[in-house]
Amino acid sequence: MKIKKLTRLAALIAVIAITITSAKALTFAQVQEIKKAVLAVPVPEMPAKAADLVSKAAKKEKQATAITAVKAIILKHRAAAPLVIAAISKVAPEIAPAVAQAATEVAGEQAAQIARAAATAAPEQAQEINLAVSKAVPTTSMVVANVNATGGSSASSSGTPTVLQRVSGNQGGASQGTPVIRDTQINGGNFPATPPARSGPGQVIYNQPPSP
Repeated sequence: MKIKKLTRLAALIAVIAITITSAKALTFAQVQEIKKAVLAVPVPEMPAKAADLVSKAAKKEKQATAITAVKAIILKHRAAAPLVIAAISKVAPEIAPAVAQAATEVAGEQAAQIARAAATAAPEQAQEINLAVSKAVPTTSMVVANVNATGGSSASSSGTPTVLQRVSGNQGGASQGTPVIRDTQINGGNFPATPPARSGPGQVIYNQPPSP
């Protein structure tokens, strides 16, 4: 009797899992249609086209639609990644972290730019975007959207969240610390009052090969 109950329970769980997966997934025809739509327009129009497809998609298909469009565009035009992420994050901020992570998985070298674009378009999701992008590049860097202690996103005077990149330094297999690369000057933007000194005349120490 117990075995029958366990079997029925397992079957019910399997059915529920399949249903949930199917709800989140797109059909092959839908995927092909999305790819064709975003790649059929000129590159400058691709971000707007992707955002339009996402905004018109059913709620349960928004994330899958966005990820499909993002990957299709980035695989063809990697430089368009930040613009596409910004456009989609603006019309659907709730899926910005997932879309930023998907984009970083394809173009990891643009992790900082992708995080900045997503956080600028969806500042309320800055912390989640940071975590999502960091998961996509856990062994190379961590992109940090500037978040205050209370968990809310903080913005610069221009209204754009600051994005930092931290890279772990390794030498000889041993960790040598975690330097931080910032998008501001080291001294906070204050230049020294003394102008730089002009260098003196150069001195030739080698002019021609010796005579044979």
